[in-house]
Amino acid sequence: MEISEKAITMLTRIGFTKYEVMIYWTLLVYGPSTAKEISERSGVPYNRVYDTIASLKARGFVNEVEGSPKVYVAYSPKIAFLKFKRDIDGIKDELEKELKRVKVKTEERPGIWRTKDLDIAVEMVRESIDSSSYEAILVAPEKFLENIEDNIKAALKRGTTISLYTEEKIDLSDFAKLGNLYVRKFHKLNHFIGMFDGREVIDIQNIGFRPRNPPSFKATYPEIIFSQYSFIREAFKESSLILEGIKNRDDLRFFANFHAVDIIRRHLNDGVIYAKVLGRNLVTGEVEELEGRVVGYTVALDEGIDNFDLETERGIVKVGGMFAVLEEYETTMIRLTIV
Repeated sequence: MEISEKAITMLTRIGFTKYEVMIYWTLLVYGPSTAKEISERSGVPYNRVYDTIASLKARGFVNEVEGSPKVYVAYSPKIAFLKFKRDIDGIKDELEKELKRVKVKTEERPGIWRTKDLDIAVEMVRESIDSSSYEAILVAPEKFLENIEDNIKAALKRGTTISLYTEEKIDLSDFAKLGNLYVRKFHKLNHFIGMFDGREVIDIQNIGFRPRNPPSFKATYPEIIFSQYSFIREAFKESSLILEGIKNRDDLRFFANFHAVDIIRRHLNDGVIYAKVLGRNLVTGEVEELEGRVVGYTVALDEGIDNFDLETERGIVKVGGMFAVLEEYETTMIRLTIV
C-alpha cells in the first residue's frame, strides 16, 4: 500500500512511529480489518501488528471490535485529533501546575522570545495578561483587542488594572463595569505593545496593517523594558483620557508610577488617598513595604519626573517609579485606596 510522504511527515511530527503511520493509514483507507489483513495491506510484520495497535489504541486513534478474529477500526482524523487535542491540553495544564509547584523562586536571567507566527504572538499576550496581578498596559489597535477580550475581562475581574491606549471609537463601557480600567485615545497604532507588571514586554510590529507573519517578541531584558516604558510615557503625554472605570476604589493597582500619579493628581482633592507599595530603597538597595497617606505629588513628564509623597510612620518619603533616580524609593507594585 502506498502512503504519501506528506502523510508520513505530518504524523511523524506528532510522534507516530513508522509502523503506527502505516497501520493507521491502512485502517483509514481500507476500513475495519483483522490483524492479518492489516499486516498484508500495510507491509508491517505480523508480529509487530498487535503492539503497534495497542499503542494507537492508547492514544485514541484506533479501537477494536470483539470477535474471532478481532477486527480493528480507525477513528477519522477529525474525531481522533479531537481526543488527541484534549489529551494534549490536559498534559499542558498538568505541566503548568507542576511547574508552578517546583519553579525556583530566584531572580531569573533575562531572555527574549521571537516569533513571526501571529497565533503564537497572540498567545504570548494572553499568557502575560493572565499572569499579571498589578497592571497590564496595552497599546493596541481596536481590531487586535478582539483576540484578547476574554483575557482582559478575566484580569479586570481578579483586580488587575488595565491601562489601554487605543482608538476613540471603540466602546469599552462593559469592560469598565468589571474592574479598574483606564482608556486613552492614541493615534500611533501600527504596532501592538504590551507591558505587564513591569517585568516583561511584548511587541508585535505592524499589526495595524494585519500582516500574516508580523515580527514579534517577548522580552524581560531591563534595557528593552526601559525603552518600551519610555515610549509608553511618551504615549501618555500625547494621549487623552476617554474612559475611567473605577470599580474597586479600595484597591487600585499599578506598576507604572505615572499612571498612579495621574490618579493621585485627579482625585487627591476629592478625598483621602492611601498607598501601599513594595519599594526598593535607592540608598540601601533593600526592598521595603511602605504604607501611609499620600500627601503630595510631582508631575513633570518632559523632565522625566513623576512621583508622589507618602506619609509613613517614619516620616514623608518620595516614591518614584521604574528606573527612579531622584526619589528615595522606586517601585513597580503600587496599591491605592481612594476614601
